[in-house]
Amino acid sequence: MHLPSTVLLSSLFAAGLAAQSVVVPNANATVRGTGQLNSIVRNAANPRSYQYGVNAAELAGIPPGSVLTGVSLRFMAFGSNSASWPAADITWTTYDIYAGPAAPIASWGGDPNANFAAPPQLVRTGPMVLDAGSFTNTNPGAPTPNAWSEFYFDFQVPYLYLGGDLAFLFSHPGSTDPAQAQYPETVVSSAATYGAARNQSVYPAGTASTATTYYVMRIHYGYGMGCPGANNLTPVLVQSGDTTGGLGGTIVLQVANAPANGVGALVFGLGPVSLPLGNGCTLLTNPVATLLVLTNAKGRAPYSFQVPPGVQAAFNVQGAVLDPLAPGGYSMSNAVSPAAQ
Repeated sequence: MHLPSTVLLSSLFAAGLAAQSVVVPNANATVRGTGQLNSIVRNAANPRSYQYGVNAAELAGIPPGSVLTGVSLRFMAFGSNSASWPAADITWTTYDIYAGPAAPIASWGGDPNANFAAPPQLVRTGPMVLDAGSFTNTNPGAPTPNAWSEFYFDFQVPYLYLGGDLAFLFSHPGSTDPAQAQYPETVVSSAATYGAARNQSVYPAGTASTATTYYVMRIHYGYGMGCPGANNLTPVLVQSGDTTGGLGGTIVLQVANAPANGVGALVFGLGPVSLPLGNGCTLLTNPVATLLVLTNAKGRAPYSFQVPPGVQAAFNVQGAVLDPLAPGGYSMSNAVSPAAQ
């Protein structure tokens, strides 16, 4: 599929926008990490709770007032990781993620609750499925890292980021997969530089975590809030892959947390707006074109498009899904601002 031509041509004249994700640590955006850890994707009978603190300076690329929509990881480039993993879908019967302002990271202790500066927000809970082949390992030559996974740990409720130090808590009872989980990339924790992490082999999180290595993590963001549909589920739109340097490349969008095997649309527009609609939803961009998408059995609708070299464009996108149980028969996501620079 290709971006609707009316949007692409019109958006050539728009001003450039910032990327919709940041890599933490910033220094590892294109440089491989130094270690690996599988806590966040651990297998059956191996509960884990992993807390991740990020210094505010690492998040300078996220405008305060943005909403955080998910995170993604990449495989460590070493021989123990398969070329593609997992071989089949992996399920967690429940997977909890909390987000909130962090207490001073250098002073973090064993109790995850005390490491938040205020009560955190539960941004996702319930079953989670990791798609087959989400991680790839091509063993590129050092210091080049593997490609990012396009599995987003998408948040069911986007987190409003107002600035400052940030903390996440990932907690799960172990997946249903009996095989040993493989290994996303990490670096050594550095509370004074970019942040620190703590880990414990329990679910839910207890009060005796220990210091551990620090994932190289991509944090995704957008703007505005969606509106809920059936079962109070609000679709979320995650974007990655802005292009820079006029080199072209791939921009990736994914609607998630939507009704399974349903029909939706990506609404492409020029510029952000905030227009209340009659069903309690808010239109977040000036519509120029729409693109039909179909959600899969997991309630996700991935879509990617190629940006030709030399193209400079900026535009806005919001997701919408048909939902007969929602007011007005549809629900909508947050919005994102992709850019080709």
